[in-house]
Amino acid sequence: MKGRSTLILLLSIVLLGAFIWIQESWRAKHPAKQLERIRLFNLDASTLMSIEFRHTNGVVRCVKENGIWMAGDQEGNMGRADVALIQRMVSGLNSMGKGTTITSKHLEIRGLDAAEYGFSQPQIEIIAVDNQGRHVWMVGRKTPLGDMVYAKNTVTEDIYTISDKLLVVVPSTHDHLRDRVLFPGDSAGVRRIEIRGSAGFVQIVKDPQMGWRIQQPVSAQADSNEVEGFIGKLYSFHVENFIADNVSDFSVYGLQGETRQISIGSGDGTSGMLVIGDDVPDVSGFVYARRADDTSVFTLPAAVLQLLNVPSDRFRDANVLTVPLPMVSSIQITHGEEQLSLAVNNSNDWMINSPVVWNANSRAVADLVILWGSAVITEYNVVTNNLPAEWVFKIGSADAGLTNRIEVLPVNGGKDGLFIRRDDDPTLYQINLPAIPDSLIDPLVYKDRKIWQMEQDGINKISLLKNGSSRQIVERQENRSFMMVETNGNVQVNDVACGKLLDQLENVVTSGYITYNPRDLEIYGLNQPLFELHVGLSDSNKLGRVLLVGRETADGFYSMVKGRDVIFYLDKSLVDALSVNLAQEPETANTTFE
Repeated sequence: MKGRSTLILLLSIVLLGAFIWIQESWRAKHPAKQLERIRLFNLDASTLMSIEFRHTNGVVRCVKENGIWMAGDQEGNMGRADVALIQRMVSGLNSMGKGTTITSKHLEIRGLDAAEYGFSQPQIEIIAVDNQGRHVWMVGRKTPLGDMVYAKNTVTEDIYTISDKLLVVVPSTHDHLRDRVLFPGDSAGVRRIEIRGSAGFVQIVKDPQMGWRIQQPVSAQADSNEVEGFIGKLYSFHVENFIADNVSDFSVYGLQGETRQISIGSGDGTSGMLVIGDDVPDVSGFVYARRADDTSVFTLPAAVLQLLNVPSDRFRDANVLTVPLPMVSSIQITHGEEQLSLAVNNSNDWMINSPVVWNANSRAVADLVILWGSAVITEYNVVTNNLPAEWVFKIGSADAGLTNRIEVLPVNGGKDGLFIRRDDDPTLYQINLPAIPDSLIDPLVYKDRKIWQMEQDGINKISLLKNGSSRQIVERQENRSFMMVETNGNVQVNDVACGKLLDQLENVVTSGYITYNPRDLEIYGLNQPLFELHVGLSDSNKLGRVLLVGRETADGFYSMVKGRDVIFYLDKSLVDALSVNLAQEPETANTTFE
């Protein structure tokens, strides 16, 4: 008996499992049927061709034409719909789950018919057409509790209760579904702008390398901030009110011309054009407008007219340089027969390459770059005597692959700023820089202020010869200390003075340059210097240094490194330190050169 009960129980479990498996398998193979059991609506926006909402006081129709959703009324007035709103509406309908089911048998038992639930005159009738055919639903009256409504489709006699939120999902007018966006896509994707207004035709295009550039009415670099600001303002406008659909005569609204248009093109190939018409009668602050590819007329705030009247100069980049300042890697200056060339070397250091080869002072080069970086155009298309250029600047960037050529015309007494030509543009511009000093082409202006730089450990000999005095020579010994040489042996090295001199010799810096390739050293007192400082180096591959110090001036001592032919100033304090007495004299203090 016990075994029989166990067998029956086991058989029941097997049959129940089989039933569940069959049911789940059927649901997996028939998902649409399963959704029909729980949803009143099961629409697919991708296959939906049209959907119509018939209210007691009007009709809202949505039709997909050539892949574009249109929304309209029963009179056939159709305009472009907002795809996002259509999809949101379809999603809202699909979210309506079935509540209580009232079957035909229930109606028969109660002695009721569908009219009792408001279906003789439904408050809403929904008709959808997709690739499966035509589907019709009716929405009756509210349930007694008030938070549900009765609804049914025409395929069966069953009546369902669903949330009264359906009344919110269903649009009451086609105006609620209309597309109020003026241009397709996102503002960040705009790559072309064309404006036809009272200021003429303006065309601006975004180049992948150069950024925004004006192509009409002139070819020039555009100010990216100005262009982006224009796009931002343009995209901030949306349709205010729809006036008429399927319009054939736009002249009624002043929309027939081609002089009040703004068009944009995006990187994905989409484009759009806005046509602006007359002021709206009796409604201050609004104008008529339309999309060029649509037959609907709507209104916009009159502030949009400000975007039509922007002259091309408003978009122009007022900066003289288009090369990014941090990327400048070469500068060439020509002034008459003189030429100066500066460039960054492989170590990323600035060098003077012509007319001499020197290390450059990066600060001085940066000042030159900043000078031109601060130059802005104050007047476009200047009418003046088109004289030959007095100065030519070529400022380039190897990384950016860009070079700006700037021709500066003679000042001729002008006080408001220089006149220039840029690159291959023959147009004359006035800029804010008042003049170009002649010193700008002097290579000494850009020369590194370091006269030399050496390591202390590499110095093995120092010889100091003062005018009218004996020579002092110290030489490094094997124990790395210094000893006086060419003496009677009674004179010792002043270690403190020698150490301070070594510190100074590591990095000698001038306070200013005077000239190079001097015609006569006598002018500077360097033919018979006040003292000579010879520095010998232990590295056989490096030449020693010979410093000549000449006549003193208010700006310092004229000085020169022998063999380099550059005259420069050394401050008195530095000269005193370099001419220190290296000998230890027991009865007298160390003296310095006066």
